[in-house]
Amino acid sequence: MPLPVRAQDATAQNSVTSQEAVTTQDAEKEKEKNATLPEIKVTTGRVRPGTIEDVARTGSKTDTPLRDIPATVNVVPASVLKEQGVIEMNDAMRNVSSVQPLMGGGYGFANSFTSRGLALSFFRDYIPDGNLQNNYFRTMYDIERIEVLKGPGSALFGVAGPGGSLNLVTKQPRYNFGLSAGTMLGSFGTRNGYMDVTGAIPYLPNVAGRLIADMEHTDGFRGLERNIVEASPSFTWRLADDKTLHIDYDHRELKIKPDNYGILFDVNSNIANVSRDTRYYSRFNKTDHTINRLGLTHHWTISDTLSMRTAFVYDARTLALVRNAGGNQGDGNGLSTARTAYQQFDNAGYTTLQNEFIWKTSTGPVKHTFLGGFEYKNVDINAARSTYVLRDINIFNPVVETSLNEAVRGAPTFDRRINSDQVSFYAQDQIDLSEQFKIRLGIRNDLVHYSDKGLQRANPTAAISPTRYREIVQTRSMTTYSTGGVYQPTQNLAFYAGYSTGAFINLSTEPQALSTAPETSDQIEVGTKMMLFDGKADLNVALFQSSRNNYFVTLPGSGNIPTPDGKDRTRGVEVSLGFRPIAGWSIIGNGVVMDPETRAGNVATNSVLGITRSVFGTRPVGVATTMGNLWTTYEIQSGLARGLMFGFGVTYKGNSYADSLNLLKVPSYVVFDAAASYRIKKVDLAVNIKNLTDKTYYTNPTFAGALPGNPLSAFGSIRFNFN
Repeated sequence: MPLPVRAQDATAQNSVTSQEAVTTQDAEKEKEKNATLPEIKVTTGRVRPGTIEDVARTGSKTDTPLRDIPATVNVVPASVLKEQGVIEMNDAMRNVSSVQPLMGGGYGFANSFTSRGLALSFFRDYIPDGNLQNNYFRTMYDIERIEVLKGPGSALFGVAGPGGSLNLVTKQPRYNFGLSAGTMLGSFGTRNGYMDVTGAIPYLPNVAGRLIADMEHTDGFRGLERNIVEASPSFTWRLADDKTLHIDYDHRELKIKPDNYGILFDVNSNIANVSRDTRYYSRFNKTDHTINRLGLTHHWTISDTLSMRTAFVYDARTLALVRNAGGNQGDGNGLSTARTAYQQFDNAGYTTLQNEFIWKTSTGPVKHTFLGGFEYKNVDINAARSTYVLRDINIFNPVVETSLNEAVRGAPTFDRRINSDQVSFYAQDQIDLSEQFKIRLGIRNDLVHYSDKGLQRANPTAAISPTRYREIVQTRSMTTYSTGGVYQPTQNLAFYAGYSTGAFINLSTEPQALSTAPETSDQIEVGTKMMLFDGKADLNVALFQSSRNNYFVTLPGSGNIPTPDGKDRTRGVEVSLGFRPIAGWSIIGNGVVMDPETRAGNVATNSVLGITRSVFGTRPVGVATTMGNLWTTYEIQSGLARGLMFGFGVTYKGNSYADSLNLLKVPSYVVFDAAASYRIKKVDLAVNIKNLTDKTYYTNPTFAGALPGNPLSAFGSIRFNFN
């Protein structure tokens, strides 16, 4: 999606390569040393993030510009995150068309999104970054930009969700010295501090380093407290003129209180008429997430036409949580019944080894950019859960538990080990038949051997239910592919069509057992990408049909054990735009109109209303059919007020449903935000105001309720920059 930066930043915008991005000043300094870092390509001119000239490697893993890719790739640069005062991913993803937060998967302590009505997968610097569920809460301090490839990207990435692949491109070390530090204070007791320092390492020739560290605390609206400590050191070592080694390490400690309920629905299927700060979640809810991630990446520029990248990542995570689980809407007596809680501990290790090469060659007049790759991936998870049955509460005057000792009863749910070994080979050819016609062909095979072994209780909420040992051991070979073509009548206009497929094993610990079949998906998309008015405007339009098959659903009579019977389909149109009418004025926006539909014939039950019927033809949970976002800024270009910027944004989201029967509707909303900042010498001052009209609205559904959005709130920040 075209997301412009301010005019003075646009002239120095660099394209991001596989692991490294440097400024033009860095490149000039290196040229003075008569040495060039491999795999670093600096573009000149006015290349703005997300335009057809930009290189977003999430779309191809090569340096192919977006105009040549037969798929939608949206880009959110750090400059937009800074303007909007974004400190969490839910706010950042407003800038990406059709992407919606899904609390049913994130439970308030993790990120979970759908795109085009289907689940998104996460990547960090092109390496898988956790499962779709029981993931983690991502901050923006170390993020250079966000890239989102729409639709299944399994031919490139393997484990890729049907809605798309969300890749976080991190800030890399630079040889020129730079230091940035700042703090933010705001509503709900929010305060944070961060430091970002980079430069050449003294006494270590040809080594550059970077350290990004941050601390964050918020009491949170409705008491949803968050405490985060993170440190991310990284180093780039120029081994030779044609080789570099990049080493990065991330340490994250995340303590977040989850809310599975929001505001509950009443017996009439309306959101209960209570204050928006009413709390139904148990006071003992908590999560404690620790992540340690080590990455090593070697780049080798073998020749002008051949390069190789080798990457190794080990990601160790522990998650200890206590959170609410089941619960019904209010019944005729105003009571919420069937309330439960989970106590769970996950200890996970993710190992990934990738080796890729890019070869640029020609066969006569036809040019090829060929990508070939091998990947080995191991996942090893130990998980244990106990389920507690909680008392009923009055939704109009809730009195919630303060400890698990108040539970009616509790029992072990499972104690298991999940293990997976995956070997993958993949190839992609970007073919330039001529200046006007281009084709992409990609294919991948994943051979996966996985197991799920341990103790499992048949019905965790039943008073008497036996615990049994069970094993699931499977070997699956999955072949996925992508293909598409682009027609470019001019350099500023491209028409494209593409088709892609996806398949992966969902190794989440959220369901009680792994599926014995892979989840599959496919997408067909046609669209256009264009640059208008002598480069002042960008417009992307895409028509799509996406489908998701074999995902977990829980059927009546299944003993609360999910089975892979889910099937969804979405058709729609997306639009994204960027406009810079005059110097200093920027407008970006996106919108979607779509028709997401459940295609499975399974039956669901609302026990409070006594309704049982098929979910075929209903809308998937948590998905709105219409969404839109507009953000505009103006920065004064001259005079005493030069550097003063004003911003204004509006976000619209249509209604959605909290249940698969589409009985519990979450209403649509429109909210307004504003910002003002002033840059003077080495200091940036900013104020961001959220929900200007103090509107009561609900961001997305939970299980039997809807999560209230934050009321009117303000955040002030100061940042010091030394370069």
